[in-house]
Amino acid sequence: MKVRYRTPSGPGSLELDDDANVIQLLEALKSTTGLENFSVKYGWPPKALGTDESDVTVQSLGLHREVLTIAPLEKASAAPTVPDTSPNLEPSKGKGRGIKDQQISVFMPETNSTLVLRVMPDDNSCLFTAVGGALRGFRSDPDQLFSAEALRRIVVDHIHANPEKYTAVILGKSPQAYCNNMLRPDVWGGDIELSVISEVFQLEISVVDVKTGNVYRIGQGNGYEMRCVIVYSNIHYDRVAEIFVEGQEVLEFDVARWAVDSSEHIITHTQELCKKLKEEHHYYTDTSDFVVMCNQCGWLGQGQKSLAEHAIQTGHSDISEIKDNS
Repeated sequence: MKVRYRTPSGPGSLELDDDANVIQLLEALKSTTGLENFSVKYGWPPKALGTDESDVTVQSLGLHREVLTIAPLEKASAAPTVPDTSPNLEPSKGKGRGIKDQQISVFMPETNSTLVLRVMPDDNSCLFTAVGGALRGFRSDPDQLFSAEALRRIVVDHIHANPEKYTAVILGKSPQAYCNNMLRPDVWGGDIELSVISEVFQLEISVVDVKTGNVYRIGQGNGYEMRCVIVYSNIHYDRVAEIFVEGQEVLEFDVARWAVDSSEHIITHTQELCKKLKEEHHYYTDTSDFVVMCNQCGWLGQGQKSLAEHAIQTGHSDISEIKDNS
């Protein structure tokens, strides 16, 4: 039988006897990859192949149908920290706020892993990209991706299919006008889109607010087994992910969904991560009375309403908050 695997250096496969057990699999992986110390993760969400399963056959665990993730192990070390050497940049939507991918992280002693911020592109589709990345392999194909464009279409199709639920009163405009608008790549998604995605995929979407630390659990109480967690800074969404190798850059190795009944620690550590974002990087925008400047045309405005109107009228999204440092 053939067993497929992927490592940080790329994918591979090996041949095993049909009655091979886990210890034989591990020895074959060690020989094939050249790694001495590593962990093997399988399933979704990924779980480690334990030493207590050494005598169990590969076929009985279904590993011949999986793409195994091989993660090299380092010597145990203290919680990873990232020195803050960046200048005190004015915050703007998305990457313009001076935060780089993985720059903000929190060590999780419960699982000896790290929760990192995956920074979404500043392209008006951050909500869809954030959730879409957590949906990788959610249905069948472990490498299946849901692009922002695909999720917009899924949302629109669901609204069309449920006219009694998504009325003009709920949407704020006629369903057809709302859907036509949502298919545009320059239109932001919000609560309605998160609710639809949660319902379609039967996934709890937990949103942690950077400014307040509050958690909004979309789909809670519906019996969904899995959840993803995204971070909201009032005009931008990012995704959090669990990694097992410090500095891991390959998104395919990310764990971005967790079982609802065993992942409260993910919520707690996301709140801890958001506290860092707020206090150390001012990574949020106060939409009540904030003053902003458009870096694309020099426009100045105050408050969420004026910002939304400017974005709709111009399509501009590179916005910076002007802080009062007096």
